[in-house]
Amino acid sequence: MITRHHMALALMCALILCSAFFLSNPFMMALVVAGTCIGVLLPDIHMTRPKHHPFRTVSWLIVQYPRRICAPVLCRIYAHTRHPVPDPADKRLIHSIPGAVFVFVCTCALLYIPACATGNAIICNSAAAFLGGVILGMVLHLVEDLCTRKGIFPFFPFNPWTVAGSIRPCDKTDPRIAQYHIQHCMVLLVFFGLDSMGILAPELFLPLNITGLVICLGTMVYFSEVSIRRNPESDGDMKVPSPVKST
Repeated sequence: MITRHHMALALMCALILCSAFFLSNPFMMALVVAGTCIGVLLPDIHMTRPKHHPFRTVSWLIVQYPRRICAPVLCRIYAHTRHPVPDPADKRLIHSIPGAVFVFVCTCALLYIPACATGNAIICNSAAAFLGGVILGMVLHLVEDLCTRKGIFPFFPFNPWTVAGSIRPCDKTDPRIAQYHIQHCMVLLVFFGLDSMGILAPELFLPLNITGLVICLGTMVYFSEVSIRRNPESDGDMKVPSPVKST
């Protein structure tokens, strides 16, 4: 999906979860939401620099962290295996479970270890909340992208299979992405309404919020006609996909 779709859907998913944990703590809620909004951008290392639009420029700057630091290191690691990846800008590198985990581990090393070194519980808890949002955002990015025709590459470069759906994100005649936005928004409003009216027991919020999030993502995957298929680029010489401009 394109950047604005990723951001909107991830933001609503983060707020759905935060409504179960952090409504009474706006600071922690802001950290989780901020981490999610950043994490949902990180897999798009193939993003090209926009000539206009400040929001997309900020997104591009955030993506330079995994593109210039994490991806080259990961390529060096893969070079010592039977599955080398020659191009650090190959989108499949981070649109995979190993790649996403590697970026998250690097982020933890940059943020959580220094936070723990301070010995301050508030700083450690804040870093943990932010990192929780980061991993949530990265997971949501992969789930959202597997609904598109380009899909994701779960075990790249070790496995040639692709998980992909039928959505073309730039196809304005396809109403499904707009329907997913409405669905996520409705679930979010229901939970905020239940909390504000106080008619739901606090111990029920977490299971209901998780259920609501799973239903949102599950229906999105189902109606996107997701299937597993072999990635033709993994046969023979590996071709590098051309950069896709973020909008």
